[in-house]
Amino acid sequence: MLLGELFKKEIFSTAEKATVVEFIYGILRHRGRIDYIIEHASRASLPEIDLNILNILRICTYQAVFMETSPAGIINNATALCVDEKRFGGFVKRTVEGIIRNHDKVTFPDKEKMPLEYISIYHSHPHWIVEKWLKEFHEPGIVEALCTANNHEPPLTIRVNPLKTKRDSLQKTLEHEGYTSSPTILSPFGLVVDKKEGIFRTDAFSNGAFEVQDEGSQLITLLTGAKPGEFVVDACAGNGGKSLFLSGLMKAQGTVLALDTHTGKLANLRRRANRSGASNIRTMIPDAAALQELKSPADCVFIDAPCSGMGVFRRNPDSKWRLARKDIRELSSKQKEILREYSGLVKPGGRLVYATCTISREENEDVVRDFLDERKDFHLIPASEMNPEIFGKFTTGEGFFRSLPHVHNTDGFFGAVMRLKDFGTMQ
Repeated sequence: MLLGELFKKEIFSTAEKATVVEFIYGILRHRGRIDYIIEHASRASLPEIDLNILNILRICTYQAVFMETSPAGIINNATALCVDEKRFGGFVKRTVEGIIRNHDKVTFPDKEKMPLEYISIYHSHPHWIVEKWLKEFHEPGIVEALCTANNHEPPLTIRVNPLKTKRDSLQKTLEHEGYTSSPTILSPFGLVVDKKEGIFRTDAFSNGAFEVQDEGSQLITLLTGAKPGEFVVDACAGNGGKSLFLSGLMKAQGTVLALDTHTGKLANLRRRANRSGASNIRTMIPDAAALQELKSPADCVFIDAPCSGMGVFRRNPDSKWRLARKDIRELSSKQKEILREYSGLVKPGGRLVYATCTISREENEDVVRDFLDERKDFHLIPASEMNPEIFGKFTTGEGFFRSLPHVHNTDGFFGAVMRLKDFGTMQ
C-alpha cells in the first residue's frame, strides 16, 4: 500500500520501480539474516542504532550478500544515503566496510544442534513462529523448506473468468498483448504469467477476462463445489476475488451473496463484478437485522475467515515481523464466533466451507474440531470427496484441505468442508 502511494506521488521509470521493490521486499524477506550479519560482521550493536541508520546498513548489507554490487558501489551508496545524516557518516562507512570484509565469514548457529535458532536467523523468521511450526510439523527439514519457500518471490498467477472466456483463449489473447504464460498445474483455471509490469493495462483485463488470484486461492474456492442455480453465501467477501470466481463457477446462475463489514470493499467488489459480468452477485452489510431477514437458507456458506496470514508470507513479508503470539489467540476466538454465527445460514443437506490463508493449527484444525464438537448436526466431508482428481493430493489424514508453499508452490491455505445433516431424509 505504501509503495503504491509512493509510485503515485513520485515519477519512477519501470527499472527504478523494480529496484525499489526488490530492495524493500528483499530486505523484509531476509531481515533476520541481514541484522545478524550486521552485528557479527561489524562492531555495531543493533539496539543502539538509530532506525534510519540501521535501514541504511540493511540496504548495504542486502547489496553485499544478495546482489552483485561491487564493494566500491556499496560504499558510494552508503555515502549517498547518509547525505542527510552526516554526523553518522563515519560510523556508517566503517560499519559497511566491516560488513563487506567479513559477511562471508559470519558463523550461524549450528543447523543440527540448534535447528530453531538456525532456521529463525538464517531463513529470517521470528523465533516464536519457527518454534510453533517445529511443534506442528515435528521435522526441522520441513520447517526449513517452508521458511525457504516463504523467502522466494511468488509467481504472478491469474485466474480466467469462465463467464468471459476459456483458459487457452485467454493465453492466446495475452500473448498477442505481449504477455506469455503457462497453465497452472493444480488449478484448471489458472495461468502463470511471465511478466508483471502493465498486466492491469491489458485489454484482456479491461474486458474482465481474468483476475489475479493465487493458485491456492483458486483451489480453495473450487472446494465449495458451487454449482449453477445455487444460493451461495460468501460470508467474509472482502474485495471479492473469490466471490467473482464463485459467480463464474455458477455461470452467473443462482445467487452469490457477498457479505462484508467494510462498505468500501463491497463497493470495489461491485465494480469488479460489473467488469467481470458477474451479474448474480448481491452485496450486503452483515448486521444482525439483515441476517435475520435472509429467507432462503444457503446451499453453501463459504467462510474465508480473517486470519494471521501465515500462509502468505512470501507475498507479505512484512507481516511476519508484525505478527504476535497473542494475535493467534485473538483470531482463533473470532474465527469460532464467525463459524457459529454463519453456520445458521446453511440449509439442511447444505455445505459449510471454512477456509484460511494461514499455517496455524489453532486457527485451522482446532477451530473446526471445536465447532464440530459443539454442532453434532454437522459432519466433516473429506476434501478429496469434493473432487478426487483435484483435491486428492491436498487432503490431509484428517480430511482437511491443505496447500503449502514449499510443497505446491502456492500460498498456504487450509480448508474444511462440513455438511449439515438433513433429518428429513434420514431413516
